[in-house]
Amino acid sequence: METQIKEKALVEICNHCGVNVSFGSGRYVNRIPDFNDIETRKDNNLDFPTGDFVCEQCDLNSITGNQND
Repeated sequence: METQIKEKALVEICNHCGVNVSFGSGRYVNRIPDFNDIETRKDNNLDFPTGDFVCEQCDLNSITGNQND
């Protein structure tokens, strides 16, 4: 029996603001992976639940409560 491994392509956008966090965007190094599944992200009312990362700015905003960009 052959074992098949499915690899999911990462969606390299912030799941809070939708900004590109892929290599070359200037936000690649400071992006934070979000290990929740899409359903959990939807339940958490994220604006871009298919995104697999949180950008540094949104992470800082969630820590400080500051909503300014």
